[in-house]
Amino acid sequence: MLPWWGWTLLWVVLLVGGAVLVGLRARATWRSLRALTAELGRAGRLVEELERAAAVDREPEAPVTAVVQDPHSLREEHRRERARQADARRTRNAERMPPWARVH
Repeated sequence: MLPWWGWTLLWVVLLVGGAVLVGLRARATWRSLRALTAELGRAGRLVEELERAAAVDREPEAPVTAVVQDPHSLREEHRRERARQADARRTRNAERMPPWARVH
């Protein structure tokens, strides 16, 4: 059995040790909080910069509807686009075909 001063010393050591642990955790939390606020500040500046950049591009030019265009020119444009797509498809298929199966 410990004398009264032994128990007092034990409790003082326990309290000091607990205070040290709490102090270390508080210090780590404080440093994390400072790093978080710095990161939030950087993120806020980045958002402002992105909003400024997006404000420039927010006014797209209005597309011309097909209703007000000449139907003959639209048909020709459609045929040209389809021919371009078919040509691209033929080229891709020819590239994938093995050399022995290609017709020259």
